[in-house]
Amino acid sequence: MSEYKVTITEKLKKDVYVEANSLEEAQHIATEKWYKGDYILDADDFSEIKFDAEEVEPQEKIKVVLLQPGKVAKVTEIDSTYEAMKEIVGGGIDMYQLDSRVVVHNRDGKNDGLEYCRAMRDEDGRVVDIIAGTCFVCGTENDNISSLNDEELTKTLKEFKFPERFYSVGDEINAVRFNPEKDLSR
Repeated sequence: MSEYKVTITEKLKKDVYVEANSLEEAQHIATEKWYKGDYILDADDFSEIKFDAEEVEPQEKIKVVLLQPGKVAKVTEIDSTYEAMKEIVGGGIDMYQLDSRVVVHNRDGKNDGLEYCRAMRDEDGRVVDIIAGTCFVCGTENDNISSLNDEELTKTLKEFKFPERFYSVGDEINAVRFNPEKDLSR
């Protein structure tokens, strides 16, 4: 099945009568009155509707590192559409900036009680935030998401390969990485 974009255009039309010395002056007066809100067009002024359809090109795939709670990270390709990203993270998306990479995650993951997935750390290794639910790491290019390059893939897998267990000590939350294939106590 293919995807199509359909543009719906509605046209409103209203006749107004203006006293003026010339056609140009009449048009100028009507334009000014319209901008001031003196002429309001609404559903009663509907005159035409037009539907234009075009086939949508297949979406570009991007290479990302998929992170799931309790699972080892894996490299995969995903569609770069907003809808595809929402489906992967299970809801509305938010992004956590790392460097040239971002973690795309469910913006309501913690509030919705999703299982914690990975810790975000500062330069000193301290936990500064926790991402809840399935997420993925991708690159950024000109303020758009993009595939991870080989260097970014290696760096991401080094940082996020193994899942983490979370615990608190006083007011601090800590995280410890574990290998789920070797650790059967989970």
